[in-house]
Amino acid sequence: MKYIALALLSLATLSVSAQQKKKTVKKNTTTVKPLLATKADSVSYAFGRDIGGSLKSLGITSWNKELIGKALISALDDQNSLIEEDKLRDIIQGAVTDARDQKEKENLAKELAFFTENAKKAGMKSTEEGLQYEVLVEGNGDKPSRENEVTVHYTGTLLDGKKFDSSLDRNEPLKMKLDRVIEGWKIGVPLMSKGAKFRFYVPSKLGYGSQNMGAIPPNSILVFDIELLDFVQDAI
Repeated sequence: MKYIALALLSLATLSVSAQQKKKTVKKNTTTVKPLLATKADSVSYAFGRDIGGSLKSLGITSWNKELIGKALISALDDQNSLIEEDKLRDIIQGAVTDARDQKEKENLAKELAFFTENAKKAGMKSTEEGLQYEVLVEGNGDKPSRENEVTVHYTGTLLDGKKFDSSLDRNEPLKMKLDRVIEGWKIGVPLMSKGAKFRFYVPSKLGYGSQNMGAIPPNSILVFDIELLDFVQDAI
């Protein structure tokens, strides 16, 4: 019950802190004890901040904070739950799923709007799968197939320009068979001749989709600058 524990601990800190603050206010005096007067206060606040951040990251936008606080205190005091314990997990999972689905819809709408406008740029090309690309440097000669091993230099960024990976930073090109990379690469790199450099705009469905890849949030548009250095046919 990870989410239950997080919710309970988060609001417990808020409720406890509020109660402590009330206790420290004395009639006819302007002296108020610091909110974090004891180690227990600091621990409580630290847990509250951490757990509150975790709750916020779930993407749920509608909270009854007062009721969460009451539920938190009731759990800490071993009082009976207003909802049967075996139903709590289903409620929490349902809320998390709904929030995730809503966020995905919003992201896909933004993605559609971006690619619609991006397609209007001079020199922008599109594949039938939805991959968009610009030719930065023309190459010469043959082009690799999906079965080939390619050697490339690349830099990957999010749409806001935040870099998440680059072979240039490692000063070492990537060697990999194209059947082992994301779909956007499988479609895009075979369009390149040796020596070419393209900029690819990869929609989420051709990237990592709804997966959370650490530095790459779910449903992210990916931008790759790729230079094809070499390729080997029929690589094992």
